[in-house]
Amino acid sequence: MQIDPRAPVVARHQIEIFAPPDKVWDWLSRVDMWPSWRQDVSSAHWVNGGGANGIFKWRLRSLFGFTAQVQTWDAEREFSFQCSSYGSRLLQVIRVRGDLKNTSVTSDMSISGGLVRFPPARYVIREQLCRSMEIWFGALKTKLEAGKGDSMRPPRGVHDPFSNNVKLPSERDRLGS
Repeated sequence: MQIDPRAPVVARHQIEIFAPPDKVWDWLSRVDMWPSWRQDVSSAHWVNGGGANGIFKWRLRSLFGFTAQVQTWDAEREFSFQCSSYGSRLLQVIRVRGDLKNTSVTSDMSISGGLVRFPPARYVIREQLCRSMEIWFGALKTKLEAGKGDSMRPPRGVHDPFSNNVKLPSERDRLGS
């Protein structure tokens, strides 16, 4: 799927993450876990399973609700979807490329119709979109480069990725004091 290059709002974001592509993909593709690490997403869930031909819903800052239809699902490589909200049509393509050490994540997005037809609203929406993508990619990079056990592949069936964290015993605990 391609975005609409003639849409009133077109944006591209890219980030380099020091992690293998399969780990990056696991966090991106687990829509149900977005709220646990994306501060701007208040809720997200798959409506009918997940992956190819899937439908998912998510809310951005508890203000904007989206229902998305997956268009492309090439595991560990590309994830694209289209959705609408308040009469606007959003197309987004997320690409993951890399090797065992480094991964590049690129998002191309276009928004047309609805409020973006009006220049003042277009500016506000473009700015919010850029801010949201910076938060999303920054959180993903932080999550994966933290070097902690919770930055590994998210466990299947676990909705809170931090529930499996363990507390290491202190020196005092080990000595029995």
